[in-house]
Amino acid sequence: MRGGQTQTLVSNSPQANSDSTKRSTQLGPLKLTSPAVLAPLAGYTDTAMRRISRKYGAGLVFSEMLSGEGTRRKNEKTRRMAGFAEDERPYSIQYFATNPEQAADAAKLLRDLNPDALDLNFGCPVKKIILNQGGAALLKDVSLLARIVEAAARAVDIPVSVKIRSGWDHRSLNAVEVSKAVESAGAAWITIHARTRSEFFEGRAHWEWIGEVKSAVKIPVIGNGDVKTPEDAFKLLTLTQCDAVMIGRGAMGYPFIFREIQNLMETGNTGPAPTPRERLDAASQHLLWMTDFYGERRGTLEFRKHLIAYSRGLYGAARFKSQAMKLHEPREVIDLMRAFYESLPDRPIPRPAALVDQAPVWC
Repeated sequence: MRGGQTQTLVSNSPQANSDSTKRSTQLGPLKLTSPAVLAPLAGYTDTAMRRISRKYGAGLVFSEMLSGEGTRRKNEKTRRMAGFAEDERPYSIQYFATNPEQAADAAKLLRDLNPDALDLNFGCPVKKIILNQGGAALLKDVSLLARIVEAAARAVDIPVSVKIRSGWDHRSLNAVEVSKAVESAGAAWITIHARTRSEFFEGRAHWEWIGEVKSAVKIPVIGNGDVKTPEDAFKLLTLTQCDAVMIGRGAMGYPFIFREIQNLMETGNTGPAPTPRERLDAASQHLLWMTDFYGERRGTLEFRKHLIAYSRGLYGAARFKSQAMKLHEPREVIDLMRAFYESLPDRPIPRPAALVDQAPVWC
């Protein structure tokens, strides 16, 4: 796909096993139409990004990570961030908690919003979360981590899943131990980001650690880390036998990656890259959903980071970006986008894989 309109795998093609690749993905009681799911991205995966990802084939979407304590205190901003539209389903709300009581109380309140699942984050490496003894800090206390999961799972009648990292650092790689503990505590599935907390988002993700967890537990496993292209997704699923893959950077400004992954799994090739018209349609819809949620002015301003991602790597993107950053009305932005995309050749234009290496902060 990177060098032309369609990419076909020469070896290890999923065409050889098309019946199995067309099967739906099962995560606990949830049946997904695709094994590719959208990662929770701080400051990005609001309702608009979740909706555009589902529109182009994401099997499951997650909220931005919420605070369990903020939820307990019925913080209005937290509750608004957890809200969702029906076309986002299946939808999971991710939150972090630091003790069992907090986890259970927050789970009950979030359950009232009627999501399809809840996800407990024990992988966030951000300093302010760590200092609050949340996120990846709990990888150092497996017993407490398991009690938090058990409390949340017992509090609600929907699946509770868990996201972790491979360990605090390379001297404490305990993903298998943690995964077994949360399985016993009632987790419906587990997501492994194949880096340690000390690595943050640097270096290569160690996919072999995902395979070790998959071999050690019976619950489904989602693999996460360095899945930037459809080919990456296929390789991770094949090498580790994990049940699904989580996409973060690869979906920024390119929701088409979900469609391409599904095509690759079912047919052995990604299908054609999006045309300029398709890119315009996706970006315009994304903007309109943002203005519906935030209001016209704030939604337009919030869309700027997505606008950069939608145009990155395309001819004339720098000039387009400088013009777009001066606009405050959605109609002006859409008119400018239309002029920009219509100036491009009327053919599928792949996105260079290197362009997904610029990472936002997420958990």
